[in-house]
Amino acid sequence: MNKLRNVSALTFCLLFLTNAFSAGVPVVFFGSSTCGECLEIKEKLLEPLARRYGSRMELKTYNIDDEKDFRLLVSMEKTYNVTNSSPQTLFLPDTFLSGYDDIMKYGKARIEQALVHPLTPGMRLTRDTAVSLQSKSDTAGFINNLREKVQTFTFLGVLAAGLVDGVNPCAIATMIFLVSFLALKKRSRSEILLVGMTYTAAVFATYLLLGIGLFKAITTLSVYRWLSALVKWGAVAFAGIVALVCLRDAIVYKRTGRASDVKIQLPRSVKLRMHSIMSENLSGTKLLAGSAVTGFLVTLLEAVCTGQVYLPTIILMTRAEGMKTAGWLYLIFYNFLFVIPLLIVMILAYYGLKWEKLSRYLQNNLPMLKILLGALLGGLAVYLAVMG
Repeated sequence: MNKLRNVSALTFCLLFLTNAFSAGVPVVFFGSSTCGECLEIKEKLLEPLARRYGSRMELKTYNIDDEKDFRLLVSMEKTYNVTNSSPQTLFLPDTFLSGYDDIMKYGKARIEQALVHPLTPGMRLTRDTAVSLQSKSDTAGFINNLREKVQTFTFLGVLAAGLVDGVNPCAIATMIFLVSFLALKKRSRSEILLVGMTYTAAVFATYLLLGIGLFKAITTLSVYRWLSALVKWGAVAFAGIVALVCLRDAIVYKRTGRASDVKIQLPRSVKLRMHSIMSENLSGTKLLAGSAVTGFLVTLLEAVCTGQVYLPTIILMTRAEGMKTAGWLYLIFYNFLFVIPLLIVMILAYYGLKWEKLSRYLQNNLPMLKILLGALLGGLAVYLAVMG
């Protein structure tokens, strides 16, 4: 690792020296290929300046989603003493700018100043210049530092979202119905376990594919800044509204005990369709094939309910720089957590716990499950709004 960083830093220094002797001022930008603000910086600021000044300005752009380029960025941050990392960083021979706001506000002036007064090779920032730059970016630096502290939605965030989504009443109720259906069909415990495991594997695969598709779609669309902002604030509004309704459902159900009073649940038509799918595919002799088909179709229908947590979580993943390069690994982890409660229900049924008792347990704890969902969605809404 250290050897690679030293090589990267050396490469960059050679680039600077080469450009200095060829009279071109090096302007080096690091950004993400999936970042709308990065694209805007290049299209509206850097590329027009590069066309205007021609050979006098040597523009180099790097993609931090690429491991090699990211390591080069880390080396440059150490060289320039960058303390507040940002998805967008602009390096000049004597200084740097970090973050969309600072680059767009000061970038043009800094580049043109470097073109008018090019530095000699090896020249460093003077103390006066550093103080001047710092005084202009104190506010932005504080905001960037605050964002850096907030952008810790990695392992623990996915852990919480996956587990809470897994205990979603919609998903648990569907598994309980599956167990009850198999019990009424006089299936043995081993058959119930086999069907449950196959069904759960199909749920995992289907939910994962849905997540990957959403992740790719949202990432692709995020290059358009206005659309990225629309997706973000749409997710904030969606998560916030659903959170409030979940809390309302918890209060109302606690008071009345009637499932019909709960607003957030699968529509009756969807429930009937799911029950019909199970009846059609699990009544014959080909239980494994039938349970796999059932898991696939039921997951698609059930996504109307379970997607209330999944969608905001995926949007957060696409906006967190640390998750973009390994988003599919987080999705696999999330989906593994999602099916753990289903596996627990199936194992309990295998060891003799009756589906009626499981159903009563779900009903008795429905207010708490709704509160958990509401709290998580509220947290996701706030986090996504603050994260920017």
